[in-house]
Amino acid sequence: MENLIVIEGKEKYQYRDIESLVEKFINENYFYMDEADKKVELEKRAIMNNPQNKIKICKLDNKTTNFDKNAFIIYDEITYILSLLKFNKIILLEKTNANILGKYINKENIEENYLILNKFADEIMQKYLENN
Repeated sequence: MENLIVIEGKEKYQYRDIESLVEKFINENYFYMDEADKKVELEKRAIMNNPQNKIKICKLDNKTTNFDKNAFIIYDEITYILSLLKFNKIILLEKTNANILGKYINKENIEENYLILNKFADEIMQKYLENN
């Protein structure tokens, strides 16, 4: 099994790393875009994932730990993916020992082979924005 498993509706996808997940769920050319184009792509994708405008979209220009926890956060590809998790647009499982996004949570008492990262999306977002 791969390090990351995404469940979207009835479909299941497996990825070795966060980059391949980003290429699938944002844009296959994302890592070749300049920063301005990346921001536009993330905003466009966030709007597409919010068809009824029920979720506030918050664009961060710099890293901050003071952000609206009820908003879809756009800072970079990681906050975009975490926002998808937060609003259950996808379900993301990470192999416990992979330490991709799971490195931001305490796994001391976790015995499962995979973590459901949706449960930890806010905590991961907070620590990610503090530490990167």
